[in-house]
Amino acid sequence: MRRLAILVLLIFLGVSSADFLITRVNVTVSDIQGDGSAYVHESIQFLMTGNYSISVYDSGISNNELSYWSTNIGLPDVKLHVNTAQVDVRDLRLRPQPRTQCNPIQDTCHGELIMDYWAYPSYVNNLSGAEPVNGTGLFSVDKYKPRTTRYTLNPSALSFTTNSDGSITLGKDVYLTIMLPPSSSLLDLNPQPADFSTELPSHVDSLSWTDVVLVKFSLVFDVEEGIDKEVSDFFGNILTLIGSALSGPQGMALIALAVILIGSYLYIMMAKRRGED
Repeated sequence: MRRLAILVLLIFLGVSSADFLITRVNVTVSDIQGDGSAYVHESIQFLMTGNYSISVYDSGISNNELSYWSTNIGLPDVKLHVNTAQVDVRDLRLRPQPRTQCNPIQDTCHGELIMDYWAYPSYVNNLSGAEPVNGTGLFSVDKYKPRTTRYTLNPSALSFTTNSDGSITLGKDVYLTIMLPPSSSLLDLNPQPADFSTELPSHVDSLSWTDVVLVKFSLVFDVEEGIDKEVSDFFGNILTLIGSALSGPQGMALIALAVILIGSYLYIMMAKRRGED
């Protein structure tokens, strides 16, 4: 009887266990900002087998909590592919997609989780606009000369499978893509994507890796802004300072002073014209 009970239990566990298999993972980094923050889009696709797996997926189709999916699917790649110890994740949206390519004979379906979020560096006391904490964020930023900013990828801010020496290992079904800003100049890249020639181009729109070990992973590029951007930023900062001053405790006094000065100027000009007449 005891053996029979154990056998029934094992059969029950086999029937009720969820069976999922990753088929493709896409991680795309784009819209890189001046502070090193970037927009990240993730697509995690998988095959589910058996009624129980399909019911688990269907029961969570309206659930946008990553913890639910990572627990119930039980696959290591069902996660954020950034290191949350070094990246401040904001505005995360998780959207499970309807089942597709269902095969009733094989009792299989395909599912997909789509995640979008902003990856920011960490700031002292969580104050945006302050200097970011060194070593945090997907990119470190160095504004080393006027209108030119240098961006350096921080590999430790990514969260993929790593080998014994800490190098990122991308499987044949895992894709990492980085979209570079339009005005960027590529300075250093290692290793180069498989579709690159031996000569490093000065500019590319995007970089993509898959089925590779990213040994000594490095990406450095410059972004040079036009003079018109510098001028607009200058006047924008002036307007911001004026707005801050007027909204402060001395705002009304500054407005009154401005009115008095303008009124005095107009009065003097009018008096001068009358004297000339």
